[in-house]
Amino acid sequence: MIRYLLTLCLVALVVACNNEAANESKAAADAEPPQQWFVTDTVIVWDCSAEMKEKKKIFAPKDSVTVPQAFINGVNKTYSEIKMVFNRISTDTVYINIPDAIWLTDRAGNSGAEQYLSFAALNVLETKGVHYVHFDFTAGVHARPATWSRKDFNDWKLDPSSVQ
Repeated sequence: MIRYLLTLCLVALVVACNNEAANESKAAADAEPPQQWFVTDTVIVWDCSAEMKEKKKIFAPKDSVTVPQAFINGVNKTYSEIKMVFNRISTDTVYINIPDAIWLTDRAGNSGAEQYLSFAALNVLETKGVHYVHFDFTAGVHARPATWSRKDFNDWKLDPSSVQ
């Protein structure tokens, strides 16, 4: 009889321990992962109006973004007519190719081309350590290859509703 009760207690103890382990693993699975500065590989920090010479910060990453591809993806998603392609980084300059720039150079008009290049430059310049962005593409009526820096935006107004 004592063996029977001892065996029953041992089985109950094992079952109870397994239930606690299952609850702990479920709680760990339900816990939220640590928050990251972005969930995807697509980031946009600035919106702008080249015509009004005004910029608005719409997102403030908690950490520095050290690779320009996330910003390039954001610009490509915003302007699906044009596809920017990362070429390389050299010291403090990001080199970007635009293989098919017909929309930019011939269809967007002067203000559309300026809007696109301003938007792209503002966002790619958010890459940590980058001070210049060089856009390389075949020149057209409304746009030609150029290098942009933060100084190009010094006289732009900052929208007061910008994210801090």
